[in-house]
Amino acid sequence: YKGSRLDIDKSARILINANLNVNRRETRRSRSETIFILEKDATLIINGNFTIFSGADVKIFKGALLKLGSGYSNRNVQIRCQKNIEIGNNSAIARDVYIMDSDSHVVLTDEYQMSQSVLIGNHVWIGARAMILKGVIIGDGAIIAAGSVVTKNVSSKSIVAGVPAKILKENVIWEN
Repeated sequence: YKGSRLDIDKSARILINANLNVNRRETRRSRSETIFILEKDATLIINGNFTIFSGADVKIFKGALLKLGSGYSNRNVQIRCQKNIEIGNNSAIARDVYIMDSDSHVVLTDEYQMSQSVLIGNHVWIGARAMILKGVIIGDGAIIAAGSVVTKNVSSKSIVAGVPAKILKENVIWEN
């Protein structure tokens, strides 16, 4: 779509097994630009029909992997992939969500890891303004409530909310 800025290094790889729609607009008059950057040796894999709405800011850093299943990310979503982020099929990511697999700064302790993979399962609903931080695994069918900050793994079919996010309910089933 118009208003997209794609900055793809010559060594980056894009494997498309379905469709990727970038900068889809909800209204004709929207002027929000979508930025999509793949640095040196970065890899983007699309395994399902995925739509990224306008205003998104996606950056895949040097040597990192972003893997998308089917679903969508709504307006103004930011994804910062320095190592590995995987989003499963039938995902619903609301407005202003931030997903990152790195702290982007080094903390000088022995056990510190700056980057850790983020794995988001199938049929996951992430509410508006939620943050998904490094090292998190979100199970299939989970719901992340609006405004939550997810710092720990989320079990399948559970609802989490809060800062930091905590389980509110388990064995939940939701529909699009």
